[in-house]
Amino acid sequence: MDINPIILSIPLYFSLIVIEWIIQLLTKKKIYRANDAITNISCGITSQIAGAFTKILAIGVYQYFYEHYAFFNIQENWWSFILLFVGVDFCYYWAHRSSHEVNFLWNGGHVVHHQSEDYNFSVALRQSSLDIWTLWFYIPLALIGFDTLSFVFVKALNLIYQFWIHTETVKKLPRPIEWIFNTPSHHRVHHGRNPKYIDKNHAGVLMFWDRMFGTFQKEEEKPTYGITIPSQSWNPVWVNFQPYFTMFNQVYYTPGWSNKIKVLAYKPGWRPQELGGYQSAPEIDHKNYSKFNLHPTPQLAYYVLSQFAILLGVTTYFLFQINEFELLNKLYLSGFIIWSVAQLGLLLEDKRVYVWAELPRALVFITGIIYFQIISPINYIAIFLTTISILYIFWIKTWGKLPYSN
Repeated sequence: MDINPIILSIPLYFSLIVIEWIIQLLTKKKIYRANDAITNISCGITSQIAGAFTKILAIGVYQYFYEHYAFFNIQENWWSFILLFVGVDFCYYWAHRSSHEVNFLWNGGHVVHHQSEDYNFSVALRQSSLDIWTLWFYIPLALIGFDTLSFVFVKALNLIYQFWIHTETVKKLPRPIEWIFNTPSHHRVHHGRNPKYIDKNHAGVLMFWDRMFGTFQKEEEKPTYGITIPSQSWNPVWVNFQPYFTMFNQVYYTPGWSNKIKVLAYKPGWRPQELGGYQSAPEIDHKNYSKFNLHPTPQLAYYVLSQFAILLGVTTYFLFQINEFELLNKLYLSGFIIWSVAQLGLLLEDKRVYVWAELPRALVFITGIIYFQIISPINYIAIFLTTISILYIFWIKTWGKLPYSN
C-alpha cells in the first residue's frame, strides 16, 4: 500500500498517448496538437511535483480524523474494499460536482483540467497544482473507519480509471456498460462547453450517481471543448494562477461584502443584479470560433520538443526516486522542473526574450546535478543533451539568426 499507483501508471499513460498519436497518423484525424499536448503534460508534471509536498498535508488531515474520530475500525477484506471503492466514488462525485458549482473551487483549481480545447489522453494529465480544497469531501470515509493507506490506494485507482475516458477514439460502448460506468462518451459531454453540456456527468467510475442526482446528459452533438473564456497560454504555471487573478479581480469589483462572498460561494458566472445577474454559458459561434494555436517556427519547436523530452526523463526519474532524495535535493529538482516547463511554455508562445534564459537554465541544471551528486544514466544523457542545447542557443544568437515566426 506504500506504492503510489498513479506514479507506477506513468508508463501506461504514455503508451496510450503514443497509441492514440499513431491512430492520428493512420486515420489522418486531428487528435493532437503538439503545443496543447505539451502544455497538458506539463500541467500534469507541475501537479505531481506540487503533490509531492501538499499530499503529505492532505494525508495527515485524513489520518488525524481517522485516528481520533473514527466510529468503527473496519478490517481490510474483499467486501470492505468494495465498500471503500463505492464510497470513494460517491465522495468524488460530490467533490467534482462542487468543483463546478462553487466558484472558489472551480477557479481555485479544477478549471485547469477543462482549459484544453482538444480531447485526448494528454488532457487526462492536465491537472491543477493548487486544487487542495476538496479533501474535506472524503473525511466521512475516515469517520466511518476506512484506514488512510487503503483510502489513498483506492483513491488512486479511481483516478487511474478516469484516464482512459479522455479520448474521442472510443465511441459509444454497449448499453449496459454505458448505463453503469463512466465512459468516453459520457466524459466528452462533461468536457464540452456547449450550454446543454455544462455541469453534467460528474461521475468518476460509476455513472448512476449522475442518473440518481439529476446531472446526467447523454452525448448528442459533438462537444466543443474548453472553457467559456479560454486561458490562451501554453505556460503551465500561469494557467494555474490565472483563474485566481480572474476570480479575485471579480471579487474586488463586486460591490458589497455579501455579494463578494456570493461570488466565491455561488456558481461561476454569478453576478449581483446591479451587474447584470447570472451570466450563463453563451452559445458557441461556430463560424467565428477558432482554437488558441500560437506556435513558434519549426526550428524553435524542434528545440522545445528536444528539451521537453529531456525534462520528461528527469521528471520520471525524480518521481520514481523521490523518497530517496534529501529535502534540498527535492527542492532543487522541483524548482528546476517547474521553471523548465514554464519557460518551455513561453517558447511555445514564441516569446523570443526567453531564448536567452535557456543558457542560465541549462547551466543551473548541470551545476545542480554535479553539486547535489544526483547521478544516474538518465542524467548523464540529460547533461549531454543540455550541453548540446547550450551550444545551439549560443550559435544561433552569435553567428546564426534565431528563426522566429514574426
